[in-house]
Amino acid sequence: MKDISDLFGPTHSNLIRDILDRGGVVLGMKVENFAGVLLENEALALGIEKRLEEATGIKGYISTDELPRYGISAEEKEAIEKAFGVKEHDVVILVAEEKKKAKEALLIIKEEIAKHKEQG
Repeated sequence: MKDISDLFGPTHSNLIRDILDRGGVVLGMKVENFAGVLLENEALALGIEKRLEEATGIKGYISTDELPRYGISAEEKEAIEKAFGVKEHDVVILVAEEKKKAKEALLIIKEEIAKHKEQG
């Protein structure tokens, strides 16, 4: 888990800018060999979102598979991937929120992904 808020200094993403302006952060974590899974497995993605909202009030997360999108540029995506040392089949999952909630959200996401991998 890493705070990458500084990568979004001059961002054009209103979503990210609003959270940073309120004192929030952007935390991310790399998931190896998981690229595309959250896009392809809608039930998993929605299940994670539901659990996040119930546990933390956070309505969602962003994966680098979705970028560029939400005002996050291709250059910002590249910077994120570089910061995490992403390889071809890896993905970075981002949560932008107040730091304590963002940490909790990433731990929940990590748990859900581990369960999914165990189920095979």
